[in-house]
Order: sequence, then structure tokens, then C-alpha cells
Amino acid sequence: LWMGWYGFNCGSTLGAGAGGGSYINLAAKVAVTTTISAAMGAITTMLYSICIEGFFNLTVCLNGVLAGLVSITAGCAVVEPWAAMTIGIIGGFVYLSASALLKKCQIDDPLDAFPIHGGCGTFGVLA
Repeated sequence: LWMGWYGFNCGSTLGAGAGGGSYINLAAKVAVTTTISAAMGAITTMLYSICIEGFFNLTVCLNGVLAGLVSITAGCAVVEPWAAMTIGIIGGFVYLSASALLKKCQIDDPLDAFPIHGGCGTFGVLA
């Protein structure tokens, strides 16, 4: 999925060769912000699983990647790399919080689809 996100986000610049190649720098920036946000979502959730749960939870870590990707998608072309890092970190916490809230409310979401797409998507639009 992470690799496919590059096609989606960078491809949304409407082509690297369009406009005499003027969009290539934008596509490169989009790739950087996408990478940073996804990595920070993964790192945030990985540290949470190790420090709070006491063991490395691969599912939580991989959902953190998706949380970072979903969080950055709306603004990937207009945010700076430092902001992408912040968005990825906050996106990881949004995912963890929304997932915990669903469990507390006894709402069954075995794949954590709503916390990732609903919670992080909403956050990404507002960020």
C-alpha cells in the first residue's frame, strides 16, 4: 500500500512532464512529505506498542503507516517536510485514540478501518 500511495499522491500533481516538466519539483516534494508522514506514523505507533503494551505489535505498527499516509494525503503538496513529520506523529496518535475509543464503546472494527480512514482522514483534512 505504501508504494501505491506514491502513485496516488505524486500522480495527483497531474504528471511530471506536464507544463514542460514544471511539476517534477512538486511531485518530488509530495514524495518526501508522503514518506516522512508514513514513517512517523509507524515510529509513533511502534514506540507506543513497545512502551505501553510492553511488546512489539506489528499490526499496530503497520496501521500506523496507514494512519500517516491517510493523514498526509489531503495536504501532501502544500505542507513542508517538518509539518509532514508532525502530521504523521499526530496521525499515529489519532489512530491509537480512535481505536481505543471504539474498543471502549464496544464497537467491533477488527481491521481498525474507521480509526485509520475516518479519524485520520478527518484529521488530515483539518491539518
